[in-house]
Amino acid sequence: MFMKIIAFFMSIITFVLNLFGVGTVEINNYIYENYSYGTHERHTLDLYIPKYKDEVGLVLFIHGGAWIGGDKEGYTNMLKDIANDGEYACAAINYRYICDEIDLNDLMDDVQLAVECIKKLGEENGVNINKMLLTGGSAGAHMSLLFAYSRDDVSAIKPVAVVSDCGPTDLTEEKYYFDNAIGDKDVIANLVSWACGKRITYETRHEAEEEIKKVSPLYYVDENTVPTIINHGSKDNVVPFENAVALDEKLTQYGVEHIFNVFPNSDHGLASDPDVRALSDEQMKEYMEKYLCN
Repeated sequence: MFMKIIAFFMSIITFVLNLFGVGTVEINNYIYENYSYGTHERHTLDLYIPKYKDEVGLVLFIHGGAWIGGDKEGYTNMLKDIANDGEYACAAINYRYICDEIDLNDLMDDVQLAVECIKKLGEENGVNINKMLLTGGSAGAHMSLLFAYSRDDVSAIKPVAVVSDCGPTDLTEEKYYFDNAIGDKDVIANLVSWACGKRITYETRHEAEEEIKKVSPLYYVDENTVPTIINHGSKDNVVPFENAVALDEKLTQYGVEHIFNVFPNSDHGLASDPDVRALSDEQMKEYMEKYLCN
């Protein structure tokens, strides 16, 4: 009851400050920037935790970059927008890049370690972070899907929903190897080798089919899969549109609640369909309210 009273008065203060254009992120949140959650230099996160809540849901952003690039800094403004409302905890994480020694299973370990750290930081501030919506673009969307679908039973914070922007769902798809903006079939084969942890070429890719399926979210879908929003451009030149179609069909098969937004004019950047983008952003807010607040 005491925390609810504090939250009520803080909502009034926030409203007044917003009227005068004064930001409330620092007032309303515990803030951790470039916080180390592990021993690798890439094990860093940014986190905002509402101060005046006993229990709160988390929005976790995972950046893209073909698992070999990118950075959490691309989500800085989104984090501050969410934190300014004071309704959800929110975080963005960096992770190790895949290479000969590091595969997608290791990246899943990174996400798991980061989530454990976030849970602990919440507890240290008297806040129970109890549910999690994962989201990201491209490789980050893939990691969000894979973690929510395959590691829900070991996650320190329960995954309850995923929002995917152009995320790979099935790395066995033949169309990855042709007309891909990342590179030719040899480049893609090398990337898939790093991803699955087994050395392949385009010609020998079928020898690693089981390893590749283990890092493909599509093969973890069942009746217990969390609600999912799929956003994908029909002209995507990095992740085949067929990957999104396959996930939509599999989720439908198992009766999983989901939304499939087709961006008919967009490639991998989803930049050519602003009306669909606006709709999908509203849907994500609805998912946040529905699955993180109840």
